[in-house]
Amino acid sequence: MTLASSPAIETRGLTRLFESRKGFLFREITRTEALRGIDLEVERGAIFGLLGPNGAGKTTLTKILSTLLLPSAGVARVLGHDVSRETAWLRPRIGLVLGGERGLYNRISGRENLRYFADLYGVPLGERERRIDEMLERVDLVESADRRVEEYSRGMKQKLHLARGVLHRPEILFLDEPTIGLDPKSARETRKLIRSLVSDGVTIFLTTHYMFEAEELCPRIAVLSKGRIVAMDSVDALRRLVGGDRTLEAEAYGFDDRELEALRALPGVSKVVTEEFGPVMRLTLRVRTGDLGLEEVRSVLAGRPELSLRERRTSLEDVYLDLVEEEAR
Repeated sequence: MTLASSPAIETRGLTRLFESRKGFLFREITRTEALRGIDLEVERGAIFGLLGPNGAGKTTLTKILSTLLLPSAGVARVLGHDVSRETAWLRPRIGLVLGGERGLYNRISGRENLRYFADLYGVPLGERERRIDEMLERVDLVESADRRVEEYSRGMKQKLHLARGVLHRPEILFLDEPTIGLDPKSARETRKLIRSLVSDGVTIFLTTHYMFEAEELCPRIAVLSKGRIVAMDSVDALRRLVGGDRTLEAEAYGFDDRELEALRALPGVSKVVTEEFGPVMRLTLRVRTGDLGLEEVRSVLAGRPELSLRERRTSLEDVYLDLVEEEAR
């Protein structure tokens, strides 16, 4: 396999251990394993999504892959090059956008920010202004380019972050929660920009808490929990993994054990999840086949005038919660 045909990202047995000291004279050492043997492969020219709860290790993995943090063990290659030993080759080819508002200079304009980062990234002086104008237009900040960044809204700052991240035309872009805190319009514009970057051939590694965003953007997704990848596949394949493409829901004022066992015994039911909302209980049934419908569920729960039933497609949020809760057991 040549470097050009190698995966955009490849890790084998990747681990990261953090140590901290506490107690009297800081003699007690606490070790936290943030990543525990990550095996990952991401193809070039696509958007790959990484999901996981807070503390799962998403940001740690992103920092290792973008050469900001060394792994404790294992191997990580980006664009065919080792992230620990070949940082000088990799860094000009990597873009990184972290969520939040840090990383910009508020007292100067958006254009001046981009000039500073263009010089930092080594953008040729003869191309600098043209490339800055191109990025400003792409993120719709032309009219605000010469205003001080402290006057920008959060959405405008995030657009400037994206412009900064792709100013040097990286081959791979790491986006850590790129739409966190944005209003719906700004978030939609950001997702549109992300898709346009892929059409330019950029590989994008995206971490997000927004399930609909991952489902909309990412052909392949990995779920990270407690430092391990618990599942990795397309959204449709992940639906099948947790029990099916269809979800049936029943709500009433409580269900007894006999009813729950009868529902679990219905053909095609792979899982029954119970949730309580005050006096109301909701049953969520994952269904593997198209044979089972709401009428069969209604017949099991007959005699409940307050019963509410509905059918919907299993969402990525359902998949995510099932996988993370399974790992937590």
